[in-house]
Amino acid sequence: MIKLKQVLQEFTDMNFEMKYVKDKNSNKVVDALQGLGMGIGRGDVVAATKRLRTYEGGKMFKHMQYHVVQGYDRKRDKQDVYFIYQTQHYLRDHDVDVTQVSVDIYDDYQGKTSAKRTEIGKTLVPTKKFLKGLNRLNILSKS
Repeated sequence: MIKLKQVLQEFTDMNFEMKYVKDKNSNKVVDALQGLGMGIGRGDVVAATKRLRTYEGGKMFKHMQYHVVQGYDRKRDKQDVYFIYQTQHYLRDHDVDVTQVSVDIYDDYQGKTSAKRTEIGKTLVPTKKFLKGLNRLNILSKS
């Protein structure tokens, strides 16, 4: 039996193609991240997308992980719990600095990662800026 912690968290894409990196509701993701105080804007998304395109056709390492975070959404004036799944794109000899984030909001988080949640969307962001913002949040769980 495979336990969740033993699931693949990293792989190498030998022929990286942008067509497999899809954004969905990018502006809503940015709004959610801004609401949490992560300091990521729409310009960051454009820059990250442009940067990642320059690596198309080559080898790309990808590292995946998730964080369950609690944050105060200033726009909704409410504490919420979010599931943030990230795929960091990197190369050993280049500073790619791009992460694809997928953000969901929990309907009713009761301490279980598998609790029902609603998808907000996914987009590309600068890795360093994302990680800096993530460190400001209250992390409840992570892989």
